[in-house]
Amino acid sequence: MKPLYFVMMFIICQHSSLAGQEVVSDSLDFRTAVGLMLQNNNAIKAAEKNTELAKRQSQLVNASWFPTITMTGTYTMMSNKVSVSQEYAPLLDPLKEKYANTFLMPDILNYLSNELGDLAFEVPIFDDDFGSVDLEIVYPLFTGIKRIYANKLANNNKILSEINKESVGATKYLELANTYFSLSLTESMIKVLKETHEMTKNHYSQAVKLENVGMFDKAERLIVKVALDESDRNLKSAENQNEVLRNALIKIIGQPSSEIISSPIILSTSLFLNEQIPSLIWFKDMMRNNAYIYEQSELHDDIAKTSIKMSRSNYFPVISVFGKQTLVSYQVPKNLIPNTIAGINIAWDIFDGLARERNIQMTRTETEIISETQMNLKNELEVAVDEWYAQLKQSVVNAKDLESSLELAEEVYRIREKSFTEGLATSQQVLDALSILNKTKLLLLTTYFEYDIALANLCCLCGIPEYFESFIR
Repeated sequence: MKPLYFVMMFIICQHSSLAGQEVVSDSLDFRTAVGLMLQNNNAIKAAEKNTELAKRQSQLVNASWFPTITMTGTYTMMSNKVSVSQEYAPLLDPLKEKYANTFLMPDILNYLSNELGDLAFEVPIFDDDFGSVDLEIVYPLFTGIKRIYANKLANNNKILSEINKESVGATKYLELANTYFSLSLTESMIKVLKETHEMTKNHYSQAVKLENVGMFDKAERLIVKVALDESDRNLKSAENQNEVLRNALIKIIGQPSSEIISSPIILSTSLFLNEQIPSLIWFKDMMRNNAYIYEQSELHDDIAKTSIKMSRSNYFPVISVFGKQTLVSYQVPKNLIPNTIAGINIAWDIFDGLARERNIQMTRTETEIISETQMNLKNELEVAVDEWYAQLKQSVVNAKDLESSLELAEEVYRIREKSFTEGLATSQQVLDALSILNKTKLLLLTTYFEYDIALANLCCLCGIPEYFESFIR
């Protein structure tokens, strides 16, 4: 019975701790589970929202191609009126200069200037309150090609969000496949353990009968009792693990709590093994054409190059045209402030402390980091595909060997059990044969599970998770 412990620990390691929930009744095949997950899983919903956000950001960038139209209304109150004070005497200075050589005129002008002295007059500019309603239009004619690059970046980010959404979907798909077929494995194991428990129980009954007639000593009967207790513990352990996995499946498919009831999930898709699998070259081709890492790598590379170009555009001037129309004015002198204003504005940063150059250098370094990271991810992906494909092929070989071993183990147990009833075999020999039979059945189930998980990993890594379902019988 020892192999069961290791098998169950292998399954437990595939899952995190889960909250205890009730489970959904009725039959649930794998394709239906996928549909429920895509519809209800929170992680997938969040990825969809990120995609929607990227679309909105792209639309926001597109707004830079349109003019901005602003309407403003102002009303001002001041403590005093605004005016210009002008002395009278200085106004005579031009006349003094003009008539300097004439008879009597200089004297007359000097007399007037002295008489006027510091006298002055005020010219009103603004009353103590005034206001206006203005409409202003500004349109950037040239931004150093910045808008073009900004649009391209926004579009690439939008595509990247779509790929990330698919990547999240593939990750959750793999999690679902792992949980679903782990649950299928435990249910199959429970059937085997129940059979083993029943066989051990029957053997114990025979041992008790033989002990009662003096053909079996107490020690041997107790050995069988120990084996029976161990069988019972293994069965209960598997049933507890089954409950954990059922709760995990509910969590992944995102079943609404209103639909959660106490009846157990009935899986209608069993563990499977299909020898007709594509070649490693085929999976590699799928990987290079569809894998999310490859698609993300190309986009990241394009984003990095565009970012450098956008940084360089800061060296160009920004040219804008503007216009302003006063729609309503209150006590605003029209001879000072015209109703209509139009013009062109040029802004050019001649020197910014080398900030632009430093920004270009930083962007270039970030590009190199992204390139190296993406290359490393590609290499890791290649290795992962090789490993999972090797596991897939090995599972097929192991399954064939275990199927042959299972026939032998069943025959050995049948012979030992018959010999025991005839007094030609010991109880320990029967238990040993039963243990080998149980171990072989569990290992065969585990091999099927390993095949299914290896295939699911291959399909998800290659960006074709839906292809996994074509192998399901």
